[in-house]
Amino acid sequence: MEGLSRSSLRVLNMDNLPRLLSRYPNLATFETPKRMSNADLALVAQTGGLQTIEEIEMQDIRALVRYELELAISVDEVREILRVVHQVGDEGLCALANGCPILSEIVLKRRRVGMVGIMAMITSAAHHLTHLDLEHCSSVSDQALEAIGSSACPIRVLNLKGCSITGAGLRFLANGCCSKTIEQLNLAYCPGITNDGVLLLCKMRVLEELDLSFGSELTDVGGQAISAIQTLKKLNLACVFSLTEKTIVALAKNCINLEMLNLRGGLGVTAAAIDAFLGHKCLQSLNLIGCLFDDVRGSALESLALQCPSLKSIVVNEKWRDRLLQEMQESTVSRFLQFKN
Repeated sequence: MEGLSRSSLRVLNMDNLPRLLSRYPNLATFETPKRMSNADLALVAQTGGLQTIEEIEMQDIRALVRYELELAISVDEVREILRVVHQVGDEGLCALANGCPILSEIVLKRRRVGMVGIMAMITSAAHHLTHLDLEHCSSVSDQALEAIGSSACPIRVLNLKGCSITGAGLRFLANGCCSKTIEQLNLAYCPGITNDGVLLLCKMRVLEELDLSFGSELTDVGGQAISAIQTLKKLNLACVFSLTEKTIVALAKNCINLEMLNLRGGLGVTAAAIDAFLGHKCLQSLNLIGCLFDDVRGSALESLALQCPSLKSIVVNEKWRDRLLQEMQESTVSRFLQFKN
């Protein structure tokens, strides 16, 4: 009875996969932190009713190596582990697409997945796919975004972190059906994203979370365009070094629903930028780690804490602790400030 009723399974030993899958025929969710091959993926696909498959490889290859080294295996065996990790490709993904047409969540985080496999997944799960994670998939380019944009996928979460995409790819997203459904979009570490591409994001009608961290090509032109997305609740602009005070002031003025703002490492954080958020109704968290701080005194942060009714935390560098304790009331520091290295 347990085998027939179980809908989710996390497999820690892939050697047991055939026996486990035969015992649990009604799986909707399959998860494993272990390496998989195309054959493993094809075997999983035989479940048919699978809706979510996650962690086809571990999120961090180094963590896998550390884990295996703790078991005192040889260097050659570690190399074999890394070789097998990269075995999943088009063949396995096509098998999964054919066998599980109702997948709603696909987390690949794979560096060597081919376009054929990605296209098969998008096409097969078109009417069910709501969560697609292609983080650091080296073959994901504008062509993949064209396929996503032209499909009927009701995608709500799309992770393209570290992918080789440009503004042309974002145009496919912005003009496609998914522009009406995407709520979370991760474009961190995408060097091909420029101001022209960011301008297109204004067409996304329900976008609530946007990550543009480490966007080396972005300037205030793109930053101020983002401020026109009034649905935004979470925005990550960490280490976007070309943004100035103008962008931050525009965000404070126009993004009235903004709850979390990450400006870590930003060079445009000034007293005027902080003051722009005075009276903001929704801001809950502001990350200022690594920001140039000569112009921003404790009085500016204290005013923000006291005049921003929704504010819960301001994250700053540990090295500022002594100075801010002298410039601010201790009660305000203890209640609102988080010190991190």
